[in-house]
Amino acid sequence: MSEPSKEFEFETAIRELEGIVAGLDREGIGLDEAIALFEQGIERLGEARNWLETASGRVEELIASSTGELEARPLEGVEAPDGKPEDRSEREP
Repeated sequence: MSEPSKEFEFETAIRELEGIVAGLDREGIGLDEAIALFEQGIERLGEARNWLETASGRVEELIASSTGELEARPLEGVEAPDGKPEDRSEREP
């Protein structure tokens, strides 16, 4: 996993993505402009995903079992790879 650039911030990407979506929702947008906005959105989405993967890795490293061994646990409210919310009811606390 590549480290996100230091200039990029997750919150900035989210704001930019919101602006891109608003631009795509505008009436009368031309095809060329729509494609350009879509390309920008894909780029920002990739950057945000890299930041989330990096943050997830850091969180997993910080969660240690009582024996001192690292154990990975998904974060509360984080979607599973299948896109559904994690069901933590069957897991140990």
